[in-house]
Amino acid sequence: MLDHVDADFTLYEEVGEVSVETCKLIRKVFGRSYLTLDDLPGVLKLKLPGRDREVLMRALSGLKPDEKLKLERG
Repeated sequence: MLDHVDADFTLYEEVGEVSVETCKLIRKVFGRSYLTLDDLPGVLKLKLPGRDREVLMRALSGLKPDEKLKLERG
């Protein structure tokens, strides 16, 4: 999900699904359940299933510097 923050509200946009294993790995490596544009180099170094990598790359490449890609369990 993209997390857009402007003034007093937050807007969420669903951008895709990744596996539970990928979510756990990101939480373990980054110590949090969201990513920012600055995390892109670290994500590229992770061994991720192809589909998960594609979803994350597409979502991260669409982020603005002040936005977060939040990983949530549905």
